[in-house]
Amino acid sequence: MDTTKILTDLRAQRDRLNQAIAALESLNASASAPQASKSAAKTAIAATLKSARSAPAGKRVISEEARQRMAEAQRKRWAKKKRAVKAAAVLTAEKPAKAANKKTTTKKVKTGITAAGRKRISEAAKARWAAKKATATVHTEKALAKDATA
Repeated sequence: MDTTKILTDLRAQRDRLNQAIAALESLNASASAPQASKSAAKTAIAATLKSARSAPAGKRVISEEARQRMAEAQRKRWAKKKRAVKAAAVLTAEKPAKAANKKTTTKKVKTGITAAGRKRISEAAKARWAAKKATATVHTEKALAKDATA
């Protein structure tokens, strides 16, 4: 913590309060005074209030103890999440073991894509790009011909 900054802020706040008190006291003293002194006192109060509003709020300061509490709370949250993930992993590991005890036939699961399928997709993509390129070329030639005639 920066104690000099805190002291500076407190002194500035004290000065603003003293100015506000002085302005209010001058209002009471000027109750029987002419109108000009009343407006001067009101101006002083307005200036004091304006300076109080425009004072910078400063950077938020968190004590070391509060930081430690926040860090510990975050560690607890992460530990809880890790326990949940491990519990889910244990449950999924037990399910295949239970299924193995039952006499059921397992179907072979098809994964990935075959070479023939990959080739069909590639050829279809190439055909689409060729058609798009041909269309773009036709449009470009028409635009050039139109500009040449104009």
